[in-house]
Amino acid sequence: MKPGIFLLGSFSLVLWTASVMVGQEVTRAEEAEALRRQKTAVSKPDQSNTIEAAMLWVQERKLQEKLETPGAGYKGLRPRLGGLSTGSGFGFGIQFDRVEMLNNQLDFSLVAAGSLRQYQLYQTKIDLPRLAGEHIFVSATATHRAMPQEDYFGLGPDSKKSNRSDYLYEDTSYGARGGVRPLRWLRVGAAVDWLQLNVGHGTDPRFTSTERVFNDQNTPGLDRQPDFLRSQWFVAIDTRDSAGNPRSGGYYAASHTTYHDRSLHEFGFRRFETDLQQYVPFNAGHRVIAFRFHSSFDDPKQGQRVPFYLQQSLGGSNDLRGFREFRFRDRNQLVSNLEYRWEVFSGLDMALFGDAGKVFSGRKDLDLDNLETSYGFGFRFNTVKSVIWRIDIARSREGTRAFIKFDNVF
Repeated sequence: MKPGIFLLGSFSLVLWTASVMVGQEVTRAEEAEALRRQKTAVSKPDQSNTIEAAMLWVQERKLQEKLETPGAGYKGLRPRLGGLSTGSGFGFGIQFDRVEMLNNQLDFSLVAAGSLRQYQLYQTKIDLPRLAGEHIFVSATATHRAMPQEDYFGLGPDSKKSNRSDYLYEDTSYGARGGVRPLRWLRVGAAVDWLQLNVGHGTDPRFTSTERVFNDQNTPGLDRQPDFLRSQWFVAIDTRDSAGNPRSGGYYAASHTTYHDRSLHEFGFRRFETDLQQYVPFNAGHRVIAFRFHSSFDDPKQGQRVPFYLQQSLGGSNDLRGFREFRFRDRNQLVSNLEYRWEVFSGLDMALFGDAGKVFSGRKDLDLDNLETSYGFGFRFNTVKSVIWRIDIARSREGTRAFIKFDNVF
């Protein structure tokens, strides 16, 4: 059986099993507390191994919560780990927050982060997430990113690993986002922003810069980049018990985004995107089957093209983990991930996973043929609410890849 068909078929099994087991689900917090009580009752302190003792030490002192909770730290100032783009290397920086101002309505944050590969992120955000009893949310954001070593192998599923190049990608955006939350698990909203772009010479000394290998005919947008007015509508259903480390429930989202080329009138397009996730617990919540299916379809306006730097890519720590970051890129994509996760002890989960996906240019290739696949295992150091960091080791036809990340894969 083809891996892609197996992964997609498993989604039906996941949904059916979820409906059967809904009455058996317990919260992660309750399970963690029960496990701690059990350890206290039957274990002696010197029986804990070194890793478990370290994770319990982190949990007891709530170090991860202090790093992640807005407003925590010294007068709202706290370190920031990770959070940059895929392929940026180890990212670090600072974040400053002021939360629950104006009668608990307004949150404010500033972020400055970078990496050893000279990736940069600067962001200011004003957020009103609790209007009308948390039924209305509004935010405004200004962001600047600089990514000087983005990998590019060419467009299409047949791109060659030997054509690896790199380029500079910079963008600055100013935008607003808002919507309604009529139910705790339902969000409907819209967003609009102004996007300024620049593509230039890559700085990775190991590879040739992209403009020396490709041209504007086979790589749309390589020579010139316009300013975009980007508009979007979205809907999301979220029944997960914890967004940062889900053990049960699901997440189902769809969005439609339009990129309006406001300066060159050559690169306007529309994108329809879906993200479906399901988590099925068993063995009292200590084991989980997790499934994700993501799709993205780009439709250029009449006589215009989709620029390569805005096309969705596959490869890296979040989708096809056996391939390098941005290994495959085209106007359309499908990808699915299936994981079996189990708790080794409090604070550490392990996972076995399989990934399958493809990129393609035309709708005629919207099928499960010629899927790229990878498989592997991973370690997830976590708290009840989030994954502190994870290690994934994956294998594909192009070799073995290992990732260390400060977030969950999904």
